[in-house]
Amino acid sequence: MALLMGTDDGLYRATDVPFGEGEAAQVLDCGRVTQVENLTHAEAVFVCSTAGVFRSTDGGETWDELDVPTGGRYWFEGDDIVFSVQATEDALFAGTNQPALYRSYDDGDSWHELRTFRELESQPHWESPEDPKRARIRNIEQPPDAPNRIVVAIEVGGVHVSDDGGDTWRDCREGVEDDVHHVLPLTRDCWLAATGYFDLELEHVGLQTGLGHATGWGGLFRTTDAGDTWTRLEPGNEYSYIRRAFTHDGTVIFSGANGAPPDWETDSHEAALFESTNFGRTFERVDYPGEPRDVIEDWVVEDAGTLLCGGGLFDIPDPRLDVDGQVLRRHEDGTYVTVGSVPSSIGRMELV
Repeated sequence: MALLMGTDDGLYRATDVPFGEGEAAQVLDCGRVTQVENLTHAEAVFVCSTAGVFRSTDGGETWDELDVPTGGRYWFEGDDIVFSVQATEDALFAGTNQPALYRSYDDGDSWHELRTFRELESQPHWESPEDPKRARIRNIEQPPDAPNRIVVAIEVGGVHVSDDGGDTWRDCREGVEDDVHHVLPLTRDCWLAATGYFDLELEHVGLQTGLGHATGWGGLFRTTDAGDTWTRLEPGNEYSYIRRAFTHDGTVIFSGANGAPPDWETDSHEAALFESTNFGRTFERVDYPGEPRDVIEDWVVEDAGTLLCGGGLFDIPDPRLDVDGQVLRRHEDGTYVTVGSVPSSIGRMELV
């Protein structure tokens, strides 16, 4: 199987793992990649990036661009991009940094906005650390055994759920941090949410929003009732800026940092990797190549059942050109070893 790696500098593809320096080829020169995912219902791999949305039906050999609406800016200078795509049995969904949510019933040939999503009561409080009043739809998920349920994670804006395929929405942000990076559904009603936080002074971009709701402690949260209530796992863990979480064979895994991305520009942070074998009641810190600097962003399962993960310092205000993206393999005994690298930090991965 080939490994696709989404980085701050496009999409890379390695035909074998492990692979040596320079052996992974850049297959899309598309800027920062926000999603690489093989969507089962669409029978295709999708890549979302700052240069557009791309789809491959041949394992990443060739790509076609999808024309997803991104709207237009009228009062604040910045780029509109699609951050996430999801496929159900009936439709494709795409989320932007307007933030807006779109649905397509014809395999992406045409799209219409789900206006009821933008009419959620909390919408005036959604914002972004880089672009005030323009939050990001970080990921869109369909939980198992729930064909009509859609879950949307917003940075910064919480978690929102539709139980009728996107026609109506309920706000599930109470009890979870506003700065939601990723929701991972485990069952129909049990999900994990990886969250972070940001400094409202926003000195790194010279902005001041002043709304006051986006500060917090970050952390990993769990719901067992489809978002009605949330519980923070490991509430005392200081490595609470978390981009994503993963589960495999009963083990919950997350990588966190004790500072937000502005700290990553100057290495004034520390990152760590944690695993839990009791569904999050306790976590154990584990060693990995690249600590304490590199943050692990994503995981995939190989055919043999072992895990690959990728990291670096991805998606920070000023990309670190001096940091390579590292691919690690987790062996059955829990040890991690480096099995490849690309010239830019890895944020997303997929096996095809």
